Amino acid sequence: MTDCLVRVFIEIEKDSNKKYELNKSNGLLELDRTLPYPYYYPCAYGFIEKTLAMDNDELDAVIITDKELLKDQWYEAHIIGVLVMSDEKGLDEKVICVLKEDYDLINDISLMPDDILDNIHWFFTNYKNKSPGKWSYVEGFQNKEEAIKIYEKSRLALIT
Repeated sequence: MTDCLVRVFIEIEKDSNKKYELNKSNGLLELDRTLPYPYYYPCAYGFIEKTLAMDNDELDAVIITDKELLKDQWYEAHIIGVLVMSDEKGLDEKVICVLKEDYDLINDISLMPDDILDNIHWFFTNYKNKSPGKWSYVEGFQNKEEAIKIYEKSRLALIT
């Protein structure tokens, strides 16, 4: 089975409603907006280094873990799947990862408990509902092989 270890920068901690983004010019995390109730990120959220996604930003990633992950930190993680979705700007996939040390327990999205995946699906389907002019549409989860293809494509996009 294919394995893919990446470095993920965390911009938003699990259970936060504060949407931070890394300012590329000064290297600082800046508050973009506060999500209204009841929207809280169901897992740590950020991006994979050295990638360029379809939205001309780094490839989005979430890390599912029971450990506390802090924002403004890098973590090594394995890709296990992807949430395929789009928003008002176009295709906006979220690569699903687990920490390097958790990979022996869960090495594929098919092994992730349904309630965790349902929570992620619900959040990304609804988190823009109260934001005028914004929307999101979630197609669903795809396997690790598809996620790695998306990752590889985003790596190539950065260098071409």
